[in-house]
Amino acid sequence: MTVCRCGAEIARQGAEAVPCPACLIRLGLEPNAAQADIPVSSEPAQLLGPIGRGPHGTVHLAFRPHEDPRFVTVKLIDAAVDAPIHAQRFCDQLRGVSRQLNSLPRPGLPEFLEPGVTADGRVYVVAPYVPGASIVDYVTTRRSSPRDRIELAARLCALVADLHRHGIAHGSLKPTNVIVTESRLRLDTVLLDIGVVPAVNGSRHPTIGRGSQMNSGEGEMTRDVQALAALLIEVLGESTWLDLTPPESAADLAARFA
Repeated sequence: MTVCRCGAEIARQGAEAVPCPACLIRLGLEPNAAQADIPVSSEPAQLLGPIGRGPHGTVHLAFRPHEDPRFVTVKLIDAAVDAPIHAQRFCDQLRGVSRQLNSLPRPGLPEFLEPGVTADGRVYVVAPYVPGASIVDYVTTRRSSPRDRIELAARLCALVADLHRHGIAHGSLKPTNVIVTESRLRLDTVLLDIGVVPAVNGSRHPTIGRGSQMNSGEGEMTRDVQALAALLIEVLGESTWLDLTPPESAADLAARFA
C-alpha cells in the first residue's frame, strides 16, 4: 500500500504510483482545470487539473500516455512584469541541477526535473508525481510515534546535507515540499522542487548566487538551514529533544541525530 497526496491509502500498481480514484474524479470535474496540452520533451502532457499553488506558480497533475512515469507534476511559473524570467537562463540552470541530481542515486531525490517554455513564453518544470502526505500532515494525522518522527527528521536532514555537499541548494524547504512515502520496510522522505526557486531568482536577478552554479550560493544554503531547523520543530513536536542552538549547516543538524 502507498498513500495518495490527499492521505488516502491506495494500492501501488507495479512500479507506478497513481492518485486515488477520488482525486482523479475531483481533478476531472474541477471547473477551472486546464484542458490544454503543453510540450514536455517529445511527449505532450495532458494537464488534469491544479493540485497546488505556491508563491511562484501553480502545480498541475499531468498525464503522459506513452512514458514512464505516466503521472507527473507540471509547475507553471508565474510571469512578473517587474522582474521577468530569462527563460534560457532558467532552463540552463535547472538542467544543471537535474544532471547533478541524476548523479546522486539516492532515495528521496527526484528522478528528473525537466524545464521548458510554453508557447506563450511561460517557463515550467516537470517532475515525478509523488503520492503521499506532507511531512507535517503525516506526523499529525497519523499521530506518529516519537521514534517515527525522529526517523523522518533524521532522513530529511541527511538529504539536505547531501544536497549541500554537492553544491545544490533546495531553496524552498517547507512542509508541502517534503512528502512522506511508505513501504513495508520503512518510511521515507522525498524532496520536491529542488533548485526551482533558486533558478527563478537567478533568472530574474542574474547577480544572485554567482559562482560555478548560480544556486550554490551561501545565501541560499543558509536559508535552507534556517528553514530546515524551523521545519524540524514542527515535525518533532513534543518529542523535540534536539539541540536547538542555531546550526551552522545541514550537516551539523544531521549530526545531532547520531
